Amino acid sequence: MRPNDDAHTSNDGSDPLFAEQDALLSEAFRQILSDCGADVAVLYAGTQSNSTSLTAMAVGGAPPLIFSIPEKISCAGPRASAVAYRTGTTVVMDVALPLQGEEHLLDFMPYPRLAIAVPLFFQSKKFGVLTGIWIPPNEPAETDSVTQAMELLGNNLARRLADGGIISRMMAHAPVVLPSFVNRLEQSSLSPLPDPRWGAPSIPGSAALSQMYQVHRFAAELNRAPGVDDVMKALRDRVMSPMGAEDCTAVVSVDGRLLVMGFNGSAELARMLHSAPVNNYPWLTDLLGTGRSVFLSDREATDAVFPVLGEVGLEACAVLPLIGSGAFRGVLVLGFRQARIIDSDEQALLMMMAAHLAVAIERCRLNEAEHALAAALQRKLLPPALPDLPEALLTARYVSAASPAGMGGDWYDVIPLPGNRTALVIGDVQGHDIDSTVVMGQIRSGIRAYATEGHAPTDVLGRSSALLSELDTDLYVTCCFARLDPEGELLDVALAGHPVPLLRCPEGNIVEVDAPANLPLGISSEYAYRGIEVPIRPGTLIMLYTDGVAAGASDADAVSAARNLLHSARDIASESIHKMANVMVASFSQHPRLRADDMALLLARYEGNPLGSARRVDRMALQSHDVQGVRTARNFVRGYLIERGLPDLVDNVEIMASEIVTNALIHAGTDVEISIRDYQDRVHFEARDTGVKPPIPMPITTSDEANATAEHGRGLSIVDVLSSAWGTSPHGKGKAVWFDAPKP
Repeated sequence: MRPNDDAHTSNDGSDPLFAEQDALLSEAFRQILSDCGADVAVLYAGTQSNSTSLTAMAVGGAPPLIFSIPEKISCAGPRASAVAYRTGTTVVMDVALPLQGEEHLLDFMPYPRLAIAVPLFFQSKKFGVLTGIWIPPNEPAETDSVTQAMELLGNNLARRLADGGIISRMMAHAPVVLPSFVNRLEQSSLSPLPDPRWGAPSIPGSAALSQMYQVHRFAAELNRAPGVDDVMKALRDRVMSPMGAEDCTAVVSVDGRLLVMGFNGSAELARMLHSAPVNNYPWLTDLLGTGRSVFLSDREATDAVFPVLGEVGLEACAVLPLIGSGAFRGVLVLGFRQARIIDSDEQALLMMMAAHLAVAIERCRLNEAEHALAAALQRKLLPPALPDLPEALLTARYVSAASPAGMGGDWYDVIPLPGNRTALVIGDVQGHDIDSTVVMGQIRSGIRAYATEGHAPTDVLGRSSALLSELDTDLYVTCCFARLDPEGELLDVALAGHPVPLLRCPEGNIVEVDAPANLPLGISSEYAYRGIEVPIRPGTLIMLYTDGVAAGASDADAVSAARNLLHSARDIASESIHKMANVMVASFSQHPRLRADDMALLLARYEGNPLGSARRVDRMALQSHDVQGVRTARNFVRGYLIERGLPDLVDNVEIMASEIVTNALIHAGTDVEISIRDYQDRVHFEARDTGVKPPIPMPITTSDEANATAEHGRGLSIVDVLSSAWGTSPHGKGKAVWFDAPKP
């Protein structure tokens, strides 16, 4: 806004001094543009007496040329306006396309032009420069008369501005734009096809505004472009088509080599340039170093400067610099299959578009680099390979989010466990950034460690939640931990706020595992996680997934979306789980809006127990300090064995079960859960409690320190003798003690 000055405000609220200034500038620019025939007029001023730069106070002319005028120029620079201000004399500068070594003249308008700059004096002090620019330059005979007219206009403008007392009040931070639309129909023997004329040529301003429309649309589309393919589409629609170009290739220099970012039209030039050393093409080396634009209108000119372009059939071309931040350098080659004059308006237009394009391509390259880094980090944190299990076929997929970074916290894992069991794990860390990926690596390692120690699924989640609470993070984690027991044909599932697994039964029907949802990990370190055991038959497909399968879906939750994915692979035999996973990922990826989140998928097809044992399991719970608990356990074991036709095992199993249950009830002092399972060659008995002291039979140690902290189960010596194997493993906050009784 212009400053308010009550002493100079008229009745209608406007400042008469500024109104007078506007009228003076408008009239002066009208004469320069109309009477003198200039294409652009600009008034530069030194904002302070000791200014080292000149600032554009006003610019007149038609788009897009007026947008190519630099807003600030150095007083010590080579431009006509700077030289006139520095020397105090009128400067006439006829600038042709610069040769090598004259790159300092290449700034905003790298095409032939005539610049006449007249210094403006007030009381023998220079305060600015009035400059007119003609594109292309006038004939020498016309230049003298135009120079005289410019000097007269400059002297008159300086005197009138000084007389009005408004020089010191001229704004220095934003130039005033004074549009002037005139018809500039140029006739040429080179008639390009298709007709490149812009807008309605008979209507003043139509062509210029039509060009600017494309610039604004191009900029808007580039801002929305997520990748190079979208950038090249915008380039085709907003640059190639309006200009009538048949080919374009965008090339950047990377470590001394050329990298083709994208092309439209023929691929011949792209194939020649891609991965080639920059030094192979001296003409391109010059352009990358100088940043100058070159416009060649016919085959002769093209062959003389860039012979390689003629080799691929280009008759005319525009080669534009793509200059970004730092070391980013590239060029855009816009090719025409017929002779084509690119006039000054179009040259300015292309340079403006090239500036937008450079920013977009650099952003895409940075996004690709970030995405590659994220993908590499993700690969390091995910299992390099899944184990080869005799009882199950496994496959997994990970699809990163479509975010610029491409990072996420989804992961999967398959963990071999004691007792020929296998843990299938999948999880999702909140967020989609580097923190999520780091936390994912930490929590995955913790879950793997706890699972390998032999903890039950619910206890693995409980300990992992406590671990996450101790980490310096506010992120929470959802997880599904499913322990596959092939000998017992059981799937022990525990969730931490994660979508339930899906089972596709051998008959083809899909079943949701009805497991308790529980809290996500990291919410509470004291939360008691609950799980569920479900029977599983050979031929059953187990599907674990993250909620990324439903990201962006407006009417589906994760379970429904996963059902749809599993249904999409219904025609694939369940034995071909790799094909099934490919079909699911393809179905997921075909909807870009669903890629707002990353997605992990883990499939396991249970083939059955390789030892051929059938699932026979039963369990019961005993309350702590229940004096009748041992008798109840003995009756439970006896009934189980007789029911299955194993009377020969009753005596030994009863004795061993009595000793283990007695130790748990007396020494652990907690509730006890017992289970017994019938396998083909043995019976497996297990007692779980929440005690922390290890059971140690007498023959194992004579250490007073060990005996002081152990459960003094003298009967465990009997278990050691009668069983084929026995042991103990951590079980959440407690332990599990088990033995195997061999069948006769």
